[in-house]
Amino acid sequence: MCVLSSSLHLLVLDDEWRPLDRLRADHDWRGIVDRLLRWDSRWVALDQQRTGISLPGWADIHLTRSLSKRLRPIEIALADHVIHAGNNHFSFREAGLL
Repeated sequence: MCVLSSSLHLLVLDDEWRPLDRLRADHDWRGIVDRLLRWDSRWVALDQQRTGISLPGWADIHLTRSLSKRLRPIEIALADHVIHAGNNHFSFREAGLL
């Protein structure tokens, strides 16, 4: 799949899945984990904005699975990975992939 541009953020969520903070996912992982732990949140979501199509590719699926696995030891769960492309979006949760 050809993606012209993309941005990826982690949304720190409260227990009702309302956003508390928005972290750029391309920053240092240790800094991201530090901020996640400061919020004492149990939930995060991936928010991806891109041009092209909203359907996930293998890299998106791998990223989602990998992040979910890496968050488990610090007792944080991945609520969703949403890909936005123009007026369309794809939700891993809505598709039954989380």
